[in-house]
Amino acid sequence: MLSVENTAREGVVLSIPSVVTRQAEPYLAIRAAGPMAKLPDFAPPLFPRLHQWMADNAIASGMSGFFRYRRFFGADVELEVGTTTLQPATGGGEVIAGELPAGRYAHAVHTGPYDRLYDAFLMMEGWMGGRGLTPAGRFGPDGARPDCQIEIYRVTPMHETDPALWKTEILVKLVD
Repeated sequence: MLSVENTAREGVVLSIPSVVTRQAEPYLAIRAAGPMAKLPDFAPPLFPRLHQWMADNAIASGMSGFFRYRRFFGADVELEVGTTTLQPATGGGEVIAGELPAGRYAHAVHTGPYDRLYDAFLMMEGWMGGRGLTPAGRFGPDGARPDCQIEIYRVTPMHETDPALWKTEILVKLVD
């Protein structure tokens, strides 16, 4: 997360959000937790382990990788580092199986480096509030537990070396 004085960057774009309806999708993931400020250090390195486990178990992935945020509390976060699968699968060891729930989501596309994603979610929250939309989940003194808040990495450093061209879908499940 960047300081408020450093968030602006020429070329960083957040599309105007919209509401989309998504079908349920099965996935496999590895859980992670730690300080939000250290997220780039502890979460992305789990992708190669997950993909290796899937290859070892002959499980095909369905889309680009994602982070599913499970809980925010103070400066810390709990999340799952995952990828969807073409059909339901069973996890094993540190790999868990789950399902991205069907339903209505606030959706936008962030183009630019990952260190601006926190601010993209804040802008999405403002848009949802202005439209009278409520995120699904539990929010209270023990932290925020969104039903489904995800970042789907569509154009990544594996595809493009210029961070200004990275594309990330951000989705927040809404109360039905």
